[in-house]
Amino acid sequence: MIYLDHLASTPLDAQVLAAMLPWFQADHAGNAQSAHHHPGRAAARAITQAARAVAALVDAPPDAAVTFTPSASEANRLALAGLAPADAPLLVSSIEHDSVLRQVEGLRAAGRHVAWVPVDGQGVIRLDALERALAEAGRPAVLLLMAANNEVGSLQPLAAVADLCRRHGALWHCDGVQRVATGALPLGGKDRSGPDMITLSAHKLYGPQGVGALVARAGLAPATPWSWGTPPTALIVGFAEAAQLVLERRAADAARLAALTARLWAGLVQAVPGIVRNGPAEGLPGCLNVTLPGVDAADLLLDLPDLALSTGSACRSAAGQPSHVLTAMGLDATAAFGGLRFGLGRGTTDAEVDRAVALIAAAVAAR
Repeated sequence: MIYLDHLASTPLDAQVLAAMLPWFQADHAGNAQSAHHHPGRAAARAITQAARAVAALVDAPPDAAVTFTPSASEANRLALAGLAPADAPLLVSSIEHDSVLRQVEGLRAAGRHVAWVPVDGQGVIRLDALERALAEAGRPAVLLLMAANNEVGSLQPLAAVADLCRRHGALWHCDGVQRVATGALPLGGKDRSGPDMITLSAHKLYGPQGVGALVARAGLAPATPWSWGTPPTALIVGFAEAAQLVLERRAADAARLAALTARLWAGLVQAVPGIVRNGPAEGLPGCLNVTLPGVDAADLLLDLPDLALSTGSACRSAAGQPSHVLTAMGLDATAAFGGLRFGLGRGTTDAEVDRAVALIAAAVAAR
């Protein structure tokens, strides 16, 4: 099996597993909320240290706060329901993750003002539309805009967006889940030079599933460092180890994945006539979204048992719905159903990329 779905989840790094294992043993069984004994205090110290490592991933100022959550989806919920002003208008990009869109729809149905901000044909937010929406809000708004799209790999103009938000007094929550493994995403401080809140996920960084984080600038922090029950110390320690490895490897990973993505695209163009790339050529390293002419991507995957890849985000694929990202970029429903997403990762090889191209070409030719 060739695994090409790293945008959905990455395999656990061996160093991360090694860092986690002691925290599953009897002598590390303490609950971090049990401050009256040594095992509990040891767990609390480990979580505090982990928070520093995760904060470093987004170059957060010393006064920023890290809140660990059971998932990135929960961190998105916390940012919107727990930290953002309850009556502020919401400005939402049309390509946000489903966990954001579902919550926004609920708030809109309850009477919250929501304005959708469009993207261009490459999945990049239209700055003119954003500036207009900020002005028309009439008061400080909350912008929900991810840094890198999880389906097509579009990268947003972070500095320009931060400048617009600063000038209009808006808060910016940024889903940074896909961006930080291969690119910088600095949290804004008092100068408001970046997002005010950033969502992160361990399992998109070769860390464990089951833990995410919300990093927020000073003044936006929730009351507790964990948003749900007993803190899972082992998972949080694994998150921290994964974050440290990203900082060590990020530049090399980005360069290698960009080259692999270019190799994959060049091979597909040669092997599959009429194939179309969805999203920018210089997008998120490791991400490639394509439409195959006259082919339903979900049906094609049934003919590719040796490849693990997807038709888009895991949430949307499971629901059997066309990609809202592709439709927001201007594709019709038929083309959106034809979208195939490749997610390359640290372990992906040239040989696997070449083999994937050959298998897809054969499957398309046989239809």
